[in-house]
Amino acid sequence: MSTQEMQYTAKDLAASLDVTTSTLRRWAIALEGAHYLFERNEKGQRIYTEQDIATLEELKRLLGEKLSFADAIQQLTGHSQTKEQKAETKKLDITSEELEKLISQAVKKAVKKEREKLFKQVKKQMKKEMEKLKDKS
Repeated sequence: MSTQEMQYTAKDLAASLDVTTSTLRRWAIALEGAHYLFERNEKGQRIYTEQDIATLEELKRLLGEKLSFADAIQQLTGHSQTKEQKAETKKLDITSEELEKLISQAVKKAVKKEREKLFKQVKKQMKKEMEKLKDKS
């Protein structure tokens, strides 16, 4: 996205489209389910661009023409939610021991990452405290 492009919040966009924020959220989730990508801010909230506004306005128009919700989403994205989701679903054939090992590895990795993060925070705080002590001397 260019730095010049306007960005809109859900509240502003919902008001502009004359829909509720919950309706906008439902539409966005359905579009994402059909592989449409919205940008997100640092808090993980959707940020709507001019292109997104045009897409959502077209969705509203299609729904106004009595097109079904699923058909409108498919027309806008070129993806059927159910077909795409089924195609991406794969059966895992693993034993409970293998699953337990995978979970254990994931937990160990997450704990290590958090421990390193905490260590860096403590080290930074200690450095600040040491600088304060030097300044007092």
